[in-house]
Amino acid sequence: MNERQRQVVIGLLVAVLVAAAVLVLNPWGLHNALDAPIDRGLGRLHDLGLPEKLNVHAAEFAANILLFVPLGLLAALLLPRRRWWVALVALVALSVGIETVQALGLSDRQPSTRDVLGNSLGASIGVAASLLLRRQPVAVAETP
Repeated sequence: MNERQRQVVIGLLVAVLVAAAVLVLNPWGLHNALDAPIDRGLGRLHDLGLPEKLNVHAAEFAANILLFVPLGLLAALLLPRRRWWVALVALVALSVGIETVQALGLSDRQPSTRDVLGNSLGASIGVAASLLLRRQPVAVAETP
């Protein structure tokens, strides 16, 4: 990765971290404001045959995964390929930290080990994607 690409990745990572912080640490109940429209939309989809198991809680779990995919991808891209695990450990620690702040400092938020699981899964997917993007081409033997 050249210096310009590195600067772009750092800029994207900072932007995603700021957006994530606003979403998960806001004290204004932004997450609650989104529950009702999501629930209404899911209700319509349930009327069309979507299984009831796919509810607001499932959507929230999916959102936790999706939030951490770009974080895993971008963080791992900034590290040497062999150090991918540092990004994963750091993002799991970040997720635990977020839940701790929610438990201790945000009375409107409910910390959850399920959130840590979803975030960790998303970070793992992002890190895996970075490894796929950076894989070394395999030499193919020519056959006569």
